[in-house]
Amino acid sequence: MGIQDTRTGTVHELRTETLVTGGFQRLTGPVWALSPAEGWNVGRAADTVKLRDPDGDVAAESSLTLDPAWVSAAASYGYVMVLHGSPLGVRVPPGKTERTYTLADRAMEFRHARNNGLLVGALVTWAGTFTETFNWVLFPPGVFGIPVPVAYVPLWHFAPHGGPEEFGFARLNKRIEAPLADGLIANLTLSDLDLVRPDETDPGLALIAGYRDHGEPGDNGFFSKWRQAVLACGGLVVMTGNKAMPSVLGSSVEQDKLAWEVMGESWGARVILSEDSKVDLLSSQPAPRQGDQRRDVITQAEQQAEYTNILKDKLRGQESFTIYASNDLEALIDRTGLAPWLTNLWPITCQTCGEPLGTKADISADGPLEQGKVLISMHHSSCRPSSITPSEGVKMTCPTHSVVAGYLSRRGGKPRQDDIPVMVINPSCEQLALAPNASGGWRNATLEAFAALGFVQPTRDFPPTITEAEAEISEDYLIVTVTGYLPDMPDQEFAIKPPEHVLDQVRRLNGLAVSFMTKSLPTLLAPDDLPDAFSDDEARIGWVPLMPV
Repeated sequence: MGIQDTRTGTVHELRTETLVTGGFQRLTGPVWALSPAEGWNVGRAADTVKLRDPDGDVAAESSLTLDPAWVSAAASYGYVMVLHGSPLGVRVPPGKTERTYTLADRAMEFRHARNNGLLVGALVTWAGTFTETFNWVLFPPGVFGIPVPVAYVPLWHFAPHGGPEEFGFARLNKRIEAPLADGLIANLTLSDLDLVRPDETDPGLALIAGYRDHGEPGDNGFFSKWRQAVLACGGLVVMTGNKAMPSVLGSSVEQDKLAWEVMGESWGARVILSEDSKVDLLSSQPAPRQGDQRRDVITQAEQQAEYTNILKDKLRGQESFTIYASNDLEALIDRTGLAPWLTNLWPITCQTCGEPLGTKADISADGPLEQGKVLISMHHSSCRPSSITPSEGVKMTCPTHSVVAGYLSRRGGKPRQDDIPVMVINPSCEQLALAPNASGGWRNATLEAFAALGFVQPTRDFPPTITEAEAEISEDYLIVTVTGYLPDMPDQEFAIKPPEHVLDQVRRLNGLAVSFMTKSLPTLLAPDDLPDAFSDDEARIGWVPLMPV
């Protein structure tokens, strides 16, 4: 894009002017008078030649086959002359061919750019062959066993800012849980993802790294779906490293193995989506039709209800089930520490293949994770025999949740207008996070994300109102949605079709009491069991308000 000064007639080309401010010189004298541009470099990456600015960003690139003698000379001198202009006598103009676009034509364009101040140049350090990756890779939820979207970012973006550790990133190695980023949030638009410092007012200093999708903003392609997943989860996991990350997983064993190796040599952190991005993205979405507003959640609840009925019959007719725990697990957690928590695991689906578990299950352990945590999970022995994290890493499905809704009243009493509507939720039936406690044992850390949102241990007091959760009623279904960020929980919406009296009480009291726990399988609870779910020390409870219609 060019701009002409109407007073002097001087033409300014914006990209050229940007290079001048970055250290290039306007070519007014002989080319041998050019000076080095500090911090800039040029080199090869695969089949392209890239010009990089002092921050590492690619200022220009092109597919070129370099003559070996030229490369040898560049390496010998350590510098190459870089010229930028418009026009520069490089591209074949419309109506010309390589044969008809003569050397004289090219020289004339070159002189035209130089005479009009549109030619700049500099001596730029020859970097040889770049070994680091330049490509971002976006993954949907579930990849690497991570329940939220993932963005793999080239490490050089963080180098000018002190490296990823400056923002609380941790080496992943064999970790499958990333810490929360410090001083870094994500801004997301219909076409861009920017990682920024939230407290920096200067845009030039605030931006750490940015990605632009080149699809149509209104299409329903991968980035659109990925963006929706980030919005639904309230954030993403950012990984950063030097190696090239495979962009497609599941296509070959070699690519999958390489991806796990790259992840193991990377840094990672959970990055929260900015509130402004949430507002802008929600406002840009078309308003759903009233009848379809919660149909997706209700359909899933209907399917789960069918499976729940089958599950009830199976578990009630099953006095016990067999579990296998290998001695290898002691590398992460001793048998004495593990044993008390096995009753908090429920054999619903295999966490490898996602198919139902039978009367037997193998227990595996992964970690150590953040703060020394260990993740316990259930699998078919044919899918993953009892073990700790293998050298190539591990991929798991999302755990099943179980829900029941009812009301608290006098035992055996008839429905009354002062009954308290309740929902009991086990958000992670086949997975359990354990953390070391002060006495050398282990505590259940599965519900820590809910505690961070305000859900509390039961007391004699009425549970606190949760501002980051909301309830709604649609098509006789009661839906509880956690609107706050749940970094380690794939499910944030819990729906069930409760008795009519429960819905009446939710409307009458403008909300309901919700209890999260892993000790029980809610689908097996009888009405008389519900009070225990709101008095057990393990539970985390809160009052979830009903959304206004």
